[in-house]
Amino acid sequence: MKDRIAGLIAGMGSGPVFTHIDAFRAARLVPPVRDRAAYLDSHIGRLREAAGDRPLWCPTFNYEFGKSRVYDVTKSESELGPITERFRTTVAEWRTPVPIFPVAGIGLQPKQQWGPDTDPFGPGSMFAELVEKDGVVLYYGDTFHYNTLVHQSERASGGPVYRYDKVFAGDVVMADGAVVPGTLVYHVRPLGTGLDYDWPRLLEEALEAGVCRRLDGAGEVLAASARGLHDLWVRELKDDPLALLDEKSRKWVEPAIEELGRRFVITDFEGPLD
Repeated sequence: MKDRIAGLIAGMGSGPVFTHIDAFRAARLVPPVRDRAAYLDSHIGRLREAAGDRPLWCPTFNYEFGKSRVYDVTKSESELGPITERFRTTVAEWRTPVPIFPVAGIGLQPKQQWGPDTDPFGPGSMFAELVEKDGVVLYYGDTFHYNTLVHQSERASGGPVYRYDKVFAGDVVMADGAVVPGTLVYHVRPLGTGLDYDWPRLLEEALEAGVCRRLDGAGEVLAASARGLHDLWVRELKDDPLALLDEKSRKWVEPAIEELGRRFVITDFEGPLD
């Protein structure tokens, strides 16, 4: 299995491997064991072996910064499941200092730093670097619908029109204990609305375009060229700013944007700013 996953990755790019993980959907990919730690470690071992000598980047997102305005590089837990938290605490050599969307990993560390006007999806972000370095997104457990890369494509396309920028000021406690203030500029879903992407269609399009592939015999494992997928979505958004949305979202977003004649802004949904 590890050699087959490694071969899938090799065919999609030469850069870092960024993996989205679903432990439940990936359960059959490793032998069952009763010891929980050993079970999690077996998945991590599978991912490390598949990545080989490449840097392995694992999202360890933590969403508390929006409320607490504090993110601790060392202590803030990953909220993306037990494999990611186990990876963070037992394997990772580093963790990025960007709140809400921190990534832990081994090998090459992304360059993005924390400070004023930090955009987790803008130029110089971890996701932009993944694209620039010909990285690969590994979907381990049929996780294409977890595709955070979509936000980098949206930002590169000048929008998105159906989200709005929200600024979160706060502090990051670095690995060495230093406290660094800054602001996170994040384009959020409109408050109180339903907004989602047409992931089944987007996956089908990515497979047809050859920028994403499934592993033969283990369809819950997929890999995509970060650059290829990003470029595909940028082209689609250029032709149609609402191209990535599902039909239910589009039905309310399209008339709202046409009435406004512009992209959404925070006061459209959250009232006057203080």
